[in-house]
Amino acid sequence: QKLYTLTTLKSSFGWAWKKSIRNEQEFRPFNMIYVNSSNVSMEYMEQVALDSTLFRIIEQQLILGPSYSYVYTNTIDQKKKNGWYYKGSLKLSNNGLGLLQGANAEEEDYKTLLGVRYSQFVKMENDLRFYRRLSATKPETQWVSRINIGIGIPNGNSLQLPFIEQFFTGGSNSLRAFRVRSVGPGIFRPVQTNTFLPDLVGDIKLELNTELRVPLFSIVKGALFADAGNVWLFNENPLKPGAKFSSKFINELAVGVGAGLRFDVGGIFLLRLDLGMPVRKPWLGEGNRWVFDDIDFGSSAWRRENLVLNLAVGLPF
Repeated sequence: QKLYTLTTLKSSFGWAWKKSIRNEQEFRPFNMIYVNSSNVSMEYMEQVALDSTLFRIIEQQLILGPSYSYVYTNTIDQKKKNGWYYKGSLKLSNNGLGLLQGANAEEEDYKTLLGVRYSQFVKMENDLRFYRRLSATKPETQWVSRINIGIGIPNGNSLQLPFIEQFFTGGSNSLRAFRVRSVGPGIFRPVQTNTFLPDLVGDIKLELNTELRVPLFSIVKGALFADAGNVWLFNENPLKPGAKFSSKFINELAVGVGAGLRFDVGGIFLLRLDLGMPVRKPWLGEGNRWVFDDIDFGSSAWRRENLVLNLAVGLPF
């Protein structure tokens, strides 16, 4: 059923350059994203009346500012036993304008640009990966780990990042034991229905992944993995208790484990199947978040609720 229509207009200008095969940089002094909604159904507005956070998905958004990213990798050198990959990015939106206009979302003193309340924030993301080859004769036997940290700081005209810029976790390239946007923020857990997906996004993200990759036979490869992570809000939201980032963030991580098969067709196309199972659910009460005792492969209800099959193309990281 049609609930709403979102129209997104994007424009950007910049440069990308490489000093060497290992380094790449991109600078865009101008980025503009405008989002507008239309054809919003009465059914959706009825749900907004019950959960006002759903309105953030359809509200007008105007993002305007520069961005910069840097990539370093030495994984292309097949002779190295250890490989590294790093990507860092920085994005700004309307910070100078918000300062000049004196925008203050905390006091509901919102400012506009071209009639639209604009988003004001600083957003940073860092992705670091480590590749360790475990066999000299079988280079595809690897232990790979990743840490991904994202921090969004809303200020001035915004209390949160705009919806399209917020972080989420879960899914085939993230926490594979949890469905997309099904974890967080923090220990918050909304009342879920079969009609609407909850708005589980945040301004801060932490993900930790580790994976053992081994060749099995012919074109088939296998993997064992463990993933942990969550997202949080930068500011307190009374509608989402437990969602704000705090010093207790380590105790609020979701954790999942699993195994996968990868079908590599001539080194050109890779089809991946990962089966994940949650072992820690942060929305449960303290002392009950590890759920090893609940594992019951013989129960169809448990399997339906806890086993997540991911079908994807390419490696997760």
